[in-house]
Amino acid sequence: MQKPILSRQDLKLDDEFKFACYPGIKCFNVCCHDVTLILSPYDALRVRRALGLSPSDFLERYTDMHLGDLTQIPVVRLRMRTDLTCPFVSEEGCQIYNDRPSSCRTYPLARFTMRNRQTGEVVELYKIVRESHCEGHFEDRIWKVKDWISDQGLLPYHEMNDLFGELILLRQKMADTPLSADDLDAIYTACYLQDRFAELVARDDFAARYGFEVSEIEKALREETELLKLGFKWLKKTVFSQTS
Repeated sequence: MQKPILSRQDLKLDDEFKFACYPGIKCFNVCCHDVTLILSPYDALRVRRALGLSPSDFLERYTDMHLGDLTQIPVVRLRMRTDLTCPFVSEEGCQIYNDRPSSCRTYPLARFTMRNRQTGEVVELYKIVRESHCEGHFEDRIWKVKDWISDQGLLPYHEMNDLFGELILLRQKMADTPLSADDLDAIYTACYLQDRFAELVARDDFAARYGFEVSEIEKALREETELLKLGFKWLKKTVFSQTS
C-alpha cells in the first residue's frame, strides 16, 4: 500500500471537507489491510474490553510491543493476520466498530496538537490524509471538522491521548537520559497492564507514598479509565519526575 499523503492545508474545527465511507463503496475494507496500527493506552483499553479479555490476554493474542524510535517509550502495535488484514475486520466491516482505535475514527483526517506556552492550553489542527485506494474523498458528503469529531466519538479519545502525549513530551525533555528496565516496566504496566497496576494501587501505602488522595484511589479502582489516568499521573511522579 502506498504511503499516505497529507494535505498542505491546515483545517480548524469549523473548516469543511468531503468524505464518506459505507458498505458498498468500491474501497470498503481496503484501509484495514497492510497497515501499521499503533494502539494508544486508551485504544488498547477500549478494544480489549470490547473483546472481554484481560489486559495480559489481549496483549499476548493481538499485539506486539516495541519501543518508540525517538522516545524509547514502550507502545503496542496491533498484530495483523497472515494476509495482512486487521484481525477485527470481516466482509461486513469492523467487528469492534464501537470501540475501534482513534486513528481509525479520525481518518480521513490526521490530528496534530501543540501546547500554548502562555496558557498551557492544547491547540489542535487537522490535515486531510489521502491514500490512492480511498474512494471516500470523491463522495459529496460535506463535514465540518467538529461534526466529524462528534460523529466519530473522538472526544474521549482526544482527552486520553492528550494525557498520554504529555508523557511523551516529558520524555523528549529528558531524551539524553536512558530509561532503565524498571522504568520501561513501570510505563508498560501503568499504560497497558491495568490489572497489574491495580494491584499496585490497591496496596495500603500507595496513596501516602505517592501523594494521592484516598478518594482518587478508590475512584481509579472502580473504573479503568480513571485507573489509566492515575497511571499517567503516577508516571509523572516517578519515571518522569525530573522534568515534571
